[in-house]
Amino acid sequence: ELTYYNNSPDTLTFVYFHLYQNAFQPGSYLDKLTKENKVKPKYGHYEAQKKNTEILKMTSNGMELKKVEDNTIVKVFLATPLLPNDSVSFSISFNSYFDSGTQRRRMKTFNVFGNKHFDGVHWYPRLCVYDRKFGWETDQHMEKEFYGDFGTYDVELNFANNYIVEATGNLLNRSEVLPDDLRKKLDISNFKDKPMFSAPSIIIPYDSTAKSRKTWKYKAINVHDFAFTADPTYRIGEAEWNGIKCIAMAQEPNASL
Repeated sequence: ELTYYNNSPDTLTFVYFHLYQNAFQPGSYLDKLTKENKVKPKYGHYEAQKKNTEILKMTSNGMELKKVEDNTIVKVFLATPLLPNDSVSFSISFNSYFDSGTQRRRMKTFNVFGNKHFDGVHWYPRLCVYDRKFGWETDQHMEKEFYGDFGTYDVELNFANNYIVEATGNLLNRSEVLPDDLRKKLDISNFKDKPMFSAPSIIIPYDSTAKSRKTWKYKAINVHDFAFTADPTYRIGEAEWNGIKCIAMAQEPNASL
């Protein structure tokens, strides 16, 4: 669910979204650029099927919106013009697939000592910037950096019970998903003498039942983007300066450093 505020002096009849993950598929603009540079990319299972980020349905006030997709950019036509200082709400159903290929990417998954690690970055359809000088910013994603608006995010991340999660913003239900006794067991200081790259301990035994899963609830106010990371072997370090808390996450095999 997304609410977009038109802070420009212009009336908008359409908006654009980024689908960053769609750069990593056969026939994409990045694919063509890579091959022009004499490199043949190798794609993962979902990427080869062009299943990266797919919008299943997008509506506004119950009306399905017309959209035109061009690889990592999708143009969405509004049901009614969006006036200056007004807002429009979207309901978006979408899938994003984790995969692994040969091209450098920020969103990824990999295995560590039999545990699956997740980095969720640019995993949702993200509104493009309506720039005061240039209008809509619709650059295709070519593996470079990102220009984005700021917004407020309310996100719930549901993982198996043994995962330790960190994400943009403030964790709202810490006592539920990371109670004090568990937090003490996960403190990075407990692993200062652990040999580097040795197998991690099991602090939370995996429970396959659905009722044991945890939902981590985050709120981030006026931020550029929302990302998350999750790993059963994460251990947590914290430092504080002038009331500002810095949180570090390290996989246990690397935690002694």
